[in-house]
Amino acid sequence: MMVKSNTIKIYLIWLLFAGVSVNAQEKSNELFGGPTISTNGYGAHFQSFFHESDSKINHSILIHCQSIKHAQEKRIKNSRYLNPNPYVLGKINAGAGLGIGLASYYQLGTNHGNSPKLYIGTSVGPLIGIMKPYYVLFDKLGDQNPTLIQDENIINKQDSIIGGVSWTKGLRELTFTPGIHFDINLLVRWKNYNRTHHWQNGIRINYFPEGLDILIKAENHLFFSVYSQYSFGGKH
Repeated sequence: MMVKSNTIKIYLIWLLFAGVSVNAQEKSNELFGGPTISTNGYGAHFQSFFHESDSKINHSILIHCQSIKHAQEKRIKNSRYLNPNPYVLGKINAGAGLGIGLASYYQLGTNHGNSPKLYIGTSVGPLIGIMKPYYVLFDKLGDQNPTLIQDENIINKQDSIIGGVSWTKGLRELTFTPGIHFDINLLVRWKNYNRTHHWQNGIRINYFPEGLDILIKAENHLFFSVYSQYSFGGKH
């Protein structure tokens, strides 16, 4: 595994946030977790909410992990071959992000018993970008077909790209890069029996100063997405 320069800084910041999270558990009285879907990937998230004296304001520590796709990704097939696997032309890495952050929520409107409550929220924190090499099967006449990472030379020979390979290829070659995430969202919160449920929808921005290198000749620093996530939990 390789680590980009300055990535150690983001690890230190990430660990600092993690330390704050551990200490905050003493003040936490609610834990939540669930799936996340977005316009550029899928993942999961976990949140620990603090006890608040003002019921209209909530704060939490959150951890989320999600795949990250480039907006220009397009899966294609090479019609020159029989039953080829689809692949993304120009893709050099599959991307993902592991983030930790602080979230704040402010309730809109007033309380009406056990009816659902609406909050506007924001979150921000450090992000570790994860890159796994993206391999394709290449038709090399006279030799065994090799698996290669695309470069300009391979792209210029697009007709000889047979297709994609197993997603597990490259798992031992991960690289990392530092980043930061920010989002603004609307949260609906309601109770059902002994469980509290959250449905959150928002816009997330992931920024990687050194780039999350997914596509050749593309902007790989700033990633926007619209996401939706559901979670449930309760007091502990």
